Amino acid sequence: MKGIHRRLVVGAGLLAALPVAAQGLALKAADATLKFGFLFQPQYEAAGNPTLEGNSQNLFMRRMRLYMVGSYGDKWGIWIDTDSPNMGKSNPDGSRVNMSPSGNLVLQDAYITYNFTPNLHLDAGLTIPPLSHQGNQGATSLFSVDYGAYDFLNNAGLANNTIRDTGLLLRGLAWDHLDYRVSVMQGKRVPELTNAPDPTLDHVASNNAMRVSGRVQYNFFDAEATANAYYAGTYFGTKRILSVGIGHDRQDNYKATAMDVFFDWPVGSDSVTFQADHWNWDGGTWIPTLTKRSSLFSEAGYRFSATELEPFLRYEFQHPDVETKAAPKEDRVGGGLIWWIKGHTNNLKVQYLRVQPSAPGVTFNDYNLINVQLQLFYM
Repeated sequence: MKGIHRRLVVGAGLLAALPVAAQGLALKAADATLKFGFLFQPQYEAAGNPTLEGNSQNLFMRRMRLYMVGSYGDKWGIWIDTDSPNMGKSNPDGSRVNMSPSGNLVLQDAYITYNFTPNLHLDAGLTIPPLSHQGNQGATSLFSVDYGAYDFLNNAGLANNTIRDTGLLLRGLAWDHLDYRVSVMQGKRVPELTNAPDPTLDHVASNNAMRVSGRVQYNFFDAEATANAYYAGTYFGTKRILSVGIGHDRQDNYKATAMDVFFDWPVGSDSVTFQADHWNWDGGTWIPTLTKRSSLFSEAGYRFSATELEPFLRYEFQHPDVETKAAPKEDRVGGGLIWWIKGHTNNLKVQYLRVQPSAPGVTFNDYNLINVQLQLFYM
């Protein structure tokens, strides 16, 4: 534990030494507005390994995004952001992520929005399909460090762009309490087939059906704002939120179902936050690597407003129906401390997880995962 403590102190010191001032830029002309923003998440990580000895240590940029958000009148909006994720982090072969001269700048989100009413919006472009509360949170307003390890097990199999897909997303709020989201997106595309033994099987590329996703969430008290495409991981006691949600995602014979509960509540000037999301996954023959399994993400914390410090607990797992070396049973349990220096604009998070993988006939190591992350966000 002395080694862990020393790494936490060193990592926190390096990250906390970075500047925290931010200036933004907005342009206005007639009925049009264009704002620019950024997100920086420098991070220290010390991670063990399930099969190898020792720990990897990294100082890298978890996210480095530039935002451009605009509106035209009260009906049209646009959202674009770029990223260079995990810049500087070490790969298993010793090379470093996104450190080539050309880098790896990706288009993260890119969609236009038509606002039918203040509570009904249609997004068209590159965005996140609806399934779970945690999966539809924005990276700028997460609670603990990053998303869960098993939130997006469908990402690679559906050829997503960092969980994003192209298509249409309708999102709205009915009766001030029912949050609903429905999308039709590209998903996985099959290759062109010619000269098959049975000519009736010949087909052009991309002839398969669209990917369809949907989610409903009932808010018993306050609702989360539908004007924003993404939920937040905490609202610091400014809202009284208790919600339950269910979502479904499918294409061909792949399907996923999610259920979640989210609680964010003021306690005097303090606040308490709790979230749990559960998924059932079945890739079928459409995503053969995604065998049947369930996964869970949960987190809970109590914020002390006098110091803006929030200790938290976190637990997550994946439980495959058939455990193998490629798809082991895995539990992650731990917690940490958040310093909400300036809410989601500027914060410092320290997180420790104990990872416990297992599968019949396979020898795995239990190992530690330590993260120290500074966030600076301006929009």
